[in-house]
Formats: sequence, structure tokens, C-alpha cells
Amino acid sequence: MFRIKVKKFFIDKFILPIWKLYDSILPKKENYWGFPVHFIKGDQFIDNSRAVFEEIKLDPKIKKILFTRSDDNNFDLENSINTIIVKLKSFSGLRYIARCKVLFLQNAITMDYSFRYPNNTFSIIKLLSKKRIIINLWHGILFKKVFGLTQGPIRNQLERVKYRVKERKYYSGLITSSVIDSYAMSAIFYPIKYENVWITGLPRNDFLIKDLHLLPTYLQSQVKLIREIKKDKILITYAPTYRQTTLVSDASHYQFSIEEINQLKQFLIENNAIFGFRMHYFKNKKNSFNIEDFTDNKLIFSLEHNIVPEISPIIRESDIIITDYSSVFTDSLYINKPVISFAYDLDHYRDFEDGFIYDLDIVFPGPVVTSFDSLMKSLKTEFNSSSQINSEKYRTSQKFFFQYIDDKNSYRVINHLKNALHKNS
Repeated sequence: MFRIKVKKFFIDKFILPIWKLYDSILPKKENYWGFPVHFIKGDQFIDNSRAVFEEIKLDPKIKKILFTRSDDNNFDLENSINTIIVKLKSFSGLRYIARCKVLFLQNAITMDYSFRYPNNTFSIIKLLSKKRIIINLWHGILFKKVFGLTQGPIRNQLERVKYRVKERKYYSGLITSSVIDSYAMSAIFYPIKYENVWITGLPRNDFLIKDLHLLPTYLQSQVKLIREIKKDKILITYAPTYRQTTLVSDASHYQFSIEEINQLKQFLIENNAIFGFRMHYFKNKKNSFNIEDFTDNKLIFSLEHNIVPEISPIIRESDIIITDYSSVFTDSLYINKPVISFAYDLDHYRDFEDGFIYDLDIVFPGPVVTSFDSLMKSLKTEFNSSSQINSEKYRTSQKFFFQYIDDKNSYRVINHLKNALHKNS
């Protein structure tokens, strides 16, 4: 640990200040577009960043620079043209960042373009935002509160890095999905200018709509894997969000009892179904969801990130999605999948953890249940009637969250970006 501290000190006090001077004098190249890999899952290039990359990967005029965090660079970029893969924490990585006129974010500069160390510390590459076009693609439609809308220890944790607040002022674009979503995001990402909030739709949702043969091969293989697991059965997917167990003392993950698991398995057998689970990538180890302990690869399957990196193949192939307060439910709405909110800690999560931007009863199109028994009743109802997706409430929720439902979201992002480059030139 001492060596890590010394290395971080040297980078913070010498390397990055020198680079900052270098960055300030080096002209930026308009055709140099930088993409980050996932800031935690460093061996994966996924989500909105990947969707935008797929839209332009055959454009020879744009130099695509992918900044990686590990030596495992098997991203299956499939015949991409004029593409460079470079390790972020390297002199070559710093040189390419200094050249990029366009940088995409999946979270924030402080997360996507920081040097991370094994002792959970990091060094921030403080980019001169005024010289660049910085586009925050984010990673979903926000239903939970984040950043300035949170309170107490959660807000202190999220806003502890001052640069993370400052950087929002200089975003040239922030991707949103509807007019209402744009208002929420402009408040969450204050002090961004509202004129820089773009209503384009989420690029990754293109992967939900496109025909299978039009998907990148890495996604086709994930879809085929799920189909091999699923066979002729109905797939119920459980995808809850994370809990603030490290910041809020009585925050909790649901613990399924043996009796409940047996009841679930009996239901699956009777209805020719299987149960897949997908936890949030940001997993607090303290009392995690114990559904993982019941994996048997007969009735209960893991669809975790190391098995299926992208969420879109899972949603495409699922027949029913159970979540809680995760934006997975809005992705499911995009392609008319029935959803159930298993909100076992509804009051606590609303009042003491992240809380909600919207009233769950108003915007969630399916049943909101707070107990396992109610969850099973809702599943039985959905199996028997399948009426949810044709309801007026379901259509209203779609209109609430989506300005567009098509496979042109990445295309719209690129058009907005080119307009921003034209104004900036």
C-alpha cells in the first residue's frame, strides 16, 4: 500500500500537472473521438458508449480512441476502421486524451477518465472542458435521485469530489430520453445549461429494437447464449438496483427464505419457466441479495455481468422483468415487456436512501408489491392475463419516458454532436 501511495503522490503532484500544461497548449483534433470502457468493469466496453461507437465504427474520417483500464482488450470491435485501443493509465493514453476534441462519458470525467488504484483511491485527469466537446451519455433514465437531489450521507458521498460538480457546467451535451426526462436531468446535473441537454433517446436502446442479424456480433452471441439457457421456457428476470448498505446502517438486500425459494421453484415448474437474476454492477458486499446462493442452472440461473455483459440481450429475451427502482424497467417499457416492482423496502428507500424523482405509483406501469406473497400473486396474474402491456397506464408510462421509440437514438446523438462541433469551430 505504501508503494501505491507514493505512486499516486508522484502522479498527482508531477505527472498530471505537467500533462495539464501540455493539454492546454496542444491543439485538439476534431476527428479524434475518445470512448471510455466501464469504470468498474474495466474489461468491458458496453452500454451507451458502445452503441455510439457502433454507429460510427465504419466512418474512416473519425479516429476512434478507446481508453482501456486492463490488458484484456478483447472487445470484439468487428471490422472497425481507424480505431486505436490505448491504456488510459499510460503516457500514450495521456497523449491521445490531449489530442481528443470529443470525449464521451458514461458517468463523469472523475470516474471515466481517472486513474484508479487498488486501495480505492484515484487520480483525476482534470480536462480543460472549454476546449472540448464533452458528451455525457449517462447509463439509463434516472428514476432514483442522485447528486444534488439526494441528502445526508448519500449526498456527501456523491458530491465529495468538487471537480465532479464543476465539470457539469462544461458538458456540451447530456443525453436524455423525453421532455420530462430532460427537465429532471437538467436539475440533477446542475449547473449544466439546459440548452446542452439533448433529447435524443438512449443509444443503447437501439440494441433493443434492431433485428438480431443487424446487431454487432458480440451482442448476437449474448442473445444466443440466453436462448440456449432459455430453450422453450418462459424467462422471468430479476434485476434489482443496489442498496446504500455502506452509508445507511439499516439499508438491506432482500434475503429469500428456503420456503420462498421452494415456492418459486414450484411455480416455475408448473408454468414451464425459469428464473434469471442480474444484480447491479455496483455491489456492496454487506448482506448482498442471497438469490445468488440458490443458482442451480436448472430453474434459477445467473445472468450476471461476467456472463452477459450487456443488459439489452437480457431484456430482449425476457418475458417478464421483476425489478424495484432500477431504470431496467424503463428499458423494458421500450419493447413492451411486462414489469413488476418488488419494492420490499419501499418506505425506507424513499425516505432514507436514494429516494425517487417520480411517484412510483404514477409512473410504474405494472404492479408495485412489497412482499414475496404479493410478488407471487402478481406473477400468477401476469401469466394468466398478460394484459399489462395493453393497458392505458402502460402507454402513458411510455409517453412519459420516451420521445422516440425506434433504433435511431445513436444517429440522433451523432447529429447533435456534429452540430456542436460546427458551432465550436
